[in-house]
Amino acid sequence: MSSKVKEFDFTKRNVKLLPTFKSLLDVGYFNEVVEKYKDPATRYSIKVLTGKQLACYKIQLACFRHLNDLVRANNSDFEYYYDLEKCHEILNFAKLCPDVSMNKPTPLMLFQKAQLCLIQGWRAKKDKQKRFTYVLLSEARTNGKTYISNILLAYNFLIENLNSYNQDNLYSAPVEKQSNKGWRYIKQTFRLLGETLGFKKLIKQMQIDANDDVVKSKKSLSNLQRLTANSGQFDAYHFLLAVVDEYGDSHWNNGSMGRITSGQVQTKNHQVIAVSTAYGNSNCPMFEDEKRLLQVLEKDNNRDEDSSLMLVWEQDNIDETDEPELWVKSNPLLDLPSLHDTLLKGLKDEYERRSKSGEVYKFQNRNLNLWLATSVNKYLQLDDIQSAVIKNDEFDITGRDCYAGFDLSRFSDDTAIAFVFPFMEDGQKRFFIYQHSFVPTARAQKSITIKSEQDGINYQGAEDKGFCDVAKNQYGEIDEELVGNWLLEFIKKYKLNIKAFVYDTYGASTLTDWWEQQLPSIPFITLRQGTLSLDSPTNVLRKAFETKQIRMYEDPILQYSVSNAVITENAYGAKIDKEKRTAKIDCVDAIIDAMSEAVYWFTDPDRNQQDESKKNPFGDMSQDDINDYYKNYFGF
Repeated sequence: MSSKVKEFDFTKRNVKLLPTFKSLLDVGYFNEVVEKYKDPATRYSIKVLTGKQLACYKIQLACFRHLNDLVRANNSDFEYYYDLEKCHEILNFAKLCPDVSMNKPTPLMLFQKAQLCLIQGWRAKKDKQKRFTYVLLSEARTNGKTYISNILLAYNFLIENLNSYNQDNLYSAPVEKQSNKGWRYIKQTFRLLGETLGFKKLIKQMQIDANDDVVKSKKSLSNLQRLTANSGQFDAYHFLLAVVDEYGDSHWNNGSMGRITSGQVQTKNHQVIAVSTAYGNSNCPMFEDEKRLLQVLEKDNNRDEDSSLMLVWEQDNIDETDEPELWVKSNPLLDLPSLHDTLLKGLKDEYERRSKSGEVYKFQNRNLNLWLATSVNKYLQLDDIQSAVIKNDEFDITGRDCYAGFDLSRFSDDTAIAFVFPFMEDGQKRFFIYQHSFVPTARAQKSITIKSEQDGINYQGAEDKGFCDVAKNQYGEIDEELVGNWLLEFIKKYKLNIKAFVYDTYGASTLTDWWEQQLPSIPFITLRQGTLSLDSPTNVLRKAFETKQIRMYEDPILQYSVSNAVITENAYGAKIDKEKRTAKIDCVDAIIDAMSEAVYWFTDPDRNQQDESKKNPFGDMSQDDINDYYKNYFGF
């Protein structure tokens, strides 16, 4: 190919994906790609980007990346190439691999063939090993993820590594019950292949046996094992291929994925394929991976994570819930004519049932593959939280008016200082929120790793980005002197004009008293933590998120905390709480405290600034004037 590679950043407002592709197609930029590559992945990508195949934004991005990487592949400085022979091999195997629900091979749709080609076809120029060491594959339920993963596992074991010895492979699910079902499908796949004319002899020669926990070749001593995330028994293995099923489940929060991948670093041609539908709780590694890899795909001009592949079929937004004609975005099997009517009717029936029972969010989550805060009493919806996030340099806090809130640590909780910056943008009210946490490790064996696993927050990453300080003393306790000085230094560094400092009096008196002495110009206001006092600011913050008035940085602690908060109500009003003890909402408490006063900035910004002449009977009088006053009016 002779085309000079053009690169794009789709995060920029004036760079749109589909118009960009159309303009490139019109000028012949992809002509040589179209002429040379007739494989399913390339054909599917062109259909998606020309609008002939309805697909979500993430799939559109993945398709553009594939096509532009085909242009790049002719460049000597691009590390990868696309191997059509590898595509043919996996597709030919798939024609013979049985679908366990049918007990026979099932013709694959174009999108499924594209999955296999993308996963297997891209290779490193240097050694022809697989380009994508990490694959994230996500669709709504019942769209064939299991069949694809079974094909890849069987192909890897029987064909790709036929002449290898002592290779470890893995199928893993969150817990025993989930792994039993997936493993039953794998056993059946190997059993049916053993009865197939093309593989019967091979399986006999390799002395392959599939039992309840392992598929093993007595000849090569290679195996495919069944393990669970909650067992954590991955450290001794160096997996060639690992399929991680139900990766959206919170059981993967325990760091098991890291133990799988760390053991692969010296294994040639290794790969991890994470397969899942979206789950109700977004506080999990899969959701973080999706967010990170979306940014990777959008920055076509950046070579970060060129070895990761994300293929996510989902609805683009929650408003598409009422548009069945768009459900193919998350349910690509709807394009199969023989299945369309049955699948669509089943989806509509499920939608009706969930709507009538007040559980439509479960349909949106599992059947439309949307990440949601699916607890009925969740404080905020996930899409409202995500829409508030901006880049970490897009809002300058220097010299601005703001309101501070404070939540003091109790036991294993974090201590949090939060700031709310009210401002106007395009004639509209807006709030920028910022927090800094102080993280104890005393009840986590003084280990930030254990603390992170307990709370489900990457504290080390948050500290590296400047959003927290982890306890460094020998006791793992929060140093109140450090907290106190941090606030003073932060105010000084950014020249903040704090209009009010709001806090809960319980347990905070020593520190807040010291701050009040050091910052005499700032009004310190106490706020009781009952529903009567918190109802109004709690609802104000919630409404501000829902109406897109909130801006905040990509702060993992803040994002985790607002998504963790739930609403609790009584006769006096509402306030936030958490569903489980280890959930962290401390910084949200601090933000709500600050919001109780910040909301008045637009109408009465100086409502807490006392007139010094009224506060002090002597006003600006000098000491000599005060002495004269006493002599003249109280002399005898």
